[in-house]
Amino acid sequence: MLAGGDLLALSLAYVATFVVAAAVGPLPPVSAPGWFLALLAVLAVPAWVAVFTAYHLYDNDSLRISVASFDEVRDVFHAMLAGSLLFLVLSQGLRHLAGWWVYSAVEAALFLVTAIVLVPLVRGVLRSWVFPRVMQPRRGLIVGSGPEAKLVHRKLQAHPEYGLEVVGFLNGRSDGELGPILGAPSDVAALVDELEIDRVLLASSVASHEEMLDLVRTVRRPDVQVSIVPRYFEIFTSHATLDDVEGMPLVTLPPMRLGRSSRLLKRGFDIAVSAFVLLLLSPVLAGIAVAIRLESSGGAIYRQPRRGRGGSTFQIAKFRSMYEGAEAKRDTVLHLNEVDGPLFKAKAGDPRVTRIGNFLRKSSLDELPQLWNVLRGEMSLVGPRPFVVYEADQITGWASRRLDMTPGITGLWQVLGRNDIPFDEMVKLDYLYVTNWSLWWDLKILAQTIPVVLGKRGAY
Repeated sequence: MLAGGDLLALSLAYVATFVVAAAVGPLPPVSAPGWFLALLAVLAVPAWVAVFTAYHLYDNDSLRISVASFDEVRDVFHAMLAGSLLFLVLSQGLRHLAGWWVYSAVEAALFLVTAIVLVPLVRGVLRSWVFPRVMQPRRGLIVGSGPEAKLVHRKLQAHPEYGLEVVGFLNGRSDGELGPILGAPSDVAALVDELEIDRVLLASSVASHEEMLDLVRTVRRPDVQVSIVPRYFEIFTSHATLDDVEGMPLVTLPPMRLGRSSRLLKRGFDIAVSAFVLLLLSPVLAGIAVAIRLESSGGAIYRQPRRGRGGSTFQIAKFRSMYEGAEAKRDTVLHLNEVDGPLFKAKAGDPRVTRIGNFLRKSSLDELPQLWNVLRGEMSLVGPRPFVVYEADQITGWASRRLDMTPGITGLWQVLGRNDIPFDEMVKLDYLYVTNWSLWWDLKILAQTIPVVLGKRGAY
């Protein structure tokens, strides 16, 4: 299915390329006879699949639990560049030998620009909406007990799009909170066959070092994937690199990139994007403001003090989603709170929320005025979410490192679950973001924000 999607995206990119080339060029973009073009199209199908296979673009879905199409952009670009260069060399040879022209350097550039958007987009659509509906979920078995196993189980349950169903646990003791306990770790080999397990997850050490090594060696085979939750997983991200020292792997954390040049790069990106989006959406913003004023009295914009970078305070701007004076009635609805920690979030039934406000919250349109905060430099497009002052002041110690960066409209925990994530995990994810920042990660989070907002996941 991925190969079919890739070929569809590449075909659309070729069509767009030659349509543009025909419209702006003085000569027709193609002069080869029809029979040769048909033959070339037939040969291009296995050629492109082979190029993508060479760059391991069909391996990720079987090797990894969570596959983000955005992470493949660099490999997709390299694969398309290699295939396009081969096509360009072939076309230049045809031009000298037969006088036919099929593909020029300008058309190659147009094709790459178009395809680098279409291929990841089609792959993302397949993985997000098609695969979960047509493919049977893979069967997983968690070996371990304690908080690590519970955390892995909760995260997998929260993301059905991963397509991994946890069949049960192995930890040698009964623990009703975990789920079905199917046996001890030593039973793993037999249960893999009996239950047709596709992936075994080692979530904590339930045996001695040598016993765990024997367990892994026993279960490793071609039809079973083994995933290991490492020690100190709370400070690891995908940005960590794996070194090799005489056959011993070492995980190296990326250096903290919070220098002046990095801040300037991030700030320039924020200004360009926020100014463009504000200008583009100005009619939408005006329409929302009018709708709010028509439904209830009070201003369309609600401002609230929030903690900013370095512990400073700023006034965050949001479209008003509650009746005027709702904040003063907060104590009367505390019993509706459905999240832990100092935050207050109610999925439904908060009488202070207006009808238009409920729609704005679920669609995240109430956040749009924060683009003005971004333009002013009080916020960033991506960063730790700014909490209300009295909520933020309860976050101390290492977790306060979240204030080292400018707060953002979206962030790491927003794209991973938003309000459905426990408060202590929100803080840990903010710490990971601050200590592992990169512009590429910002771009990835922005790309992931779009399907999260459209799916209204965790929005209330």
